[in-house]
Amino acid sequence: MRRITGSAARLAASAIAAAALLAACNNTQSPTAVLSQLEANAIAEEITTDAAGLAQGATYNSSSGAPFAVGSMMGAPVMPSTSGSCTPTITPASPTNSDGDPVPDSVRVDFTGCTVTNGSYTATLGGTIDYVDPTPTTTDRALRTRHTDFSRSVTNSVTGKTRSVVENGVRMVTGSADQLQFTETDFRTDYTFATGATASHVRTWSSTFTADQAGTIQAGSPLPSGNWNIAGSSTWTSGLLSYSLAVTTNPQLHYNASCTVEPRFDSGTLAAVVTKAGVTTNVTVQFTACGQYTVTRS
Repeated sequence: MRRITGSAARLAASAIAAAALLAACNNTQSPTAVLSQLEANAIAEEITTDAAGLAQGATYNSSSGAPFAVGSMMGAPVMPSTSGSCTPTITPASPTNSDGDPVPDSVRVDFTGCTVTNGSYTATLGGTIDYVDPTPTTTDRALRTRHTDFSRSVTNSVTGKTRSVVENGVRMVTGSADQLQFTETDFRTDYTFATGATASHVRTWSSTFTADQAGTIQAGSPLPSGNWNIAGSSTWTSGLLSYSLAVTTNPQLHYNASCTVEPRFDSGTLAAVVTKAGVTTNVTVQFTACGQYTVTRS
């Protein structure tokens, strides 16, 4: 069993492009080969990014339509949407809100041209998110979002490295001031690593967020600190490599709203049982501090 730090995991993911190319050229990898450490690191980076991105879609920012924070890329600073030029186009400009809660009946937000900066990092957004109130005549916290080529690309001007994500799919959120429930079905993330290597992650996840302090989840406001419980299945693909994943959290991921670096988890474990041709490998992502995690393959 080998352990690797979060920073090393991010650097090691660069070799996945070479691994995929080798498999494509000479097909030396057996159909029943166990998951390599390089692939484990890459899978860990992408599923961590997807888990961290859940917080962005938890509530609707009625003041601007933009997420309260963007980016959620490994090692990048937390990037509030107020720290750049992020004025998305909202259609209709004055959406109907039949029940008066923070979620309009239906509105499309186009992020084309939206940029956010923090130090040496710049995030560029694109695509659209449709925000829909599934219960338009009931004042509650229900929210359905449809992501259509919603992209966020984060570049470090010092290193010249860029990571990017493109999301397509529907997410449903319900709950109360104490707890929120999330469901995603066949939600797709196309991920580009800092090396230019790519992978896709198509998931059906159910997750629950429970605030540390009861009553602190405020509609139309960023999430407070709390615990994420995630469970579901997915398929991860990179080049000719494709694996089935079963993902759980034990213990739950603790989301720390005061973190200044992504991912904003300071404890907890994200575990994936990765299967191909009947052979399984366990990938464990253990969070130790804001923006810090280790990856274990067994």
